[in-house]
Amino acid sequence: MPTTSEHRARAEQNLRFAKSFDLDTTPYLDWVVVAYFYAALHLVDALLFEKEQLNPDNHETRRDYVKQKWYLRGISIEYRNLKDRSEDARYRLLTLTRSKIEREVIPAYRAIEQHIIPQLTPPKLQSE
Repeated sequence: MPTTSEHRARAEQNLRFAKSFDLDTTPYLDWVVVAYFYAALHLVDALLFEKEQLNPDNHETRRDYVKQKWYLRGISIEYRNLKDRSEDARYRLLTLTRSKIEREVIPAYRAIEQHIIPQLTPPKLQSE
């Protein structure tokens, strides 16, 4: 069962991957959206684990937690929108643009990050 720190590390990895693309030139804008979504997913999972040692095993359970848990309800709309954009990219093969990513995807991710990070215990320094 992944821990808070493991989920945080995976969120950071996915975020670095999302930011590694040049939005003006990459033919992989779908992967940008997916990477932002999975970064957000792992932040959600980090907080669920930290607060209640929960590790959802599917998207539906996680979605329900985001709607129900008092500490996640503040991002339910952003999380749903980011998940929908990710599914647009993965399953519906909708055309994505830099503009749509900058208007919808990145702000949704940032709102999620700004809501969750302050609620997480800061990671321990290696020297501690």
